[in-house]
Amino acid sequence: MALGYLFGKWKKINLSSVNDFVIYLATPALILSSLSHDQIEINLAATVFVSVCIIVAVTSIVGYITVKRMGLPIKVYLSPILFANTGNMGLPLILFAFGETGFAIGILYMVSTTVLHYSVGIMILNYDKSPFEILKLPLIYSAALGLILSVGNIQVPVAIDRAVHLLGEASIPTMIFALGYKLSEVHLNQVGRSFLFGGMRVLVGVMAGVFVVWLFNIQGVVAQVIILQSAMPPAVFNFVLAEKYNQDSKTVASIILAGTIISIFTTPLILAYLVN
Repeated sequence: MALGYLFGKWKKINLSSVNDFVIYLATPALILSSLSHDQIEINLAATVFVSVCIIVAVTSIVGYITVKRMGLPIKVYLSPILFANTGNMGLPLILFAFGETGFAIGILYMVSTTVLHYSVGIMILNYDKSPFEILKLPLIYSAALGLILSVGNIQVPVAIDRAVHLLGEASIPTMIFALGYKLSEVHLNQVGRSFLFGGMRVLVGVMAGVFVVWLFNIQGVVAQVIILQSAMPPAVFNFVLAEKYNQDSKTVASIILAGTIISIFTTPLILAYLVN
């Protein structure tokens, strides 16, 4: 992120091709690679996916009411409340705290969040222009293909597997660079509002996560991963989509930054509670 920020202060570029690379190539490759490497337990995958759907639904209700009452644009402020940074922030924390078993569950959570972000998130941003935009994007199809490969225990040729894996690995660093670049153009105005919505993502998210775990009586490491992932700050991908669909990406970037700062203080507390 710092590199992107410094680059933005030095040179100005058009981010549209960078964002298209993330949306159409790198992220679908990341999802396909993540799903196809390990055999998935269908019941576990279903539990995680339904849990993510409920968490997004709960945060959407709270977020929609808040944004509407404040008279702010839904397309700008709602998505950062709904969709968390379950990839480059959530997964390393899960691997550190809960090992490989937790990491596999964290991947399922990340994939579920990304699929909803590519579908529900894009509908929020673009529903009045092209409600079927999601059908044009490759992530939905890469997720379906990844599930087929995993459930069917189908081996992908090594050359193709490595190429897809390398392409997917570029997704998260590219998104973080693009966010840092955009932050170089953001002025520190409406700080309180950014921290409000960034904080809502973390606090409402973790409460929804605890509710889901209680509702389905989820136990053990699955419960711990769901709660931790639900407490992550706004996803960097919120910025990528806001930029692509010509929304106020500077405001979205500011909310992401504020939520990330808040999570520096909240995440250790939540992690300590879950581990103990």
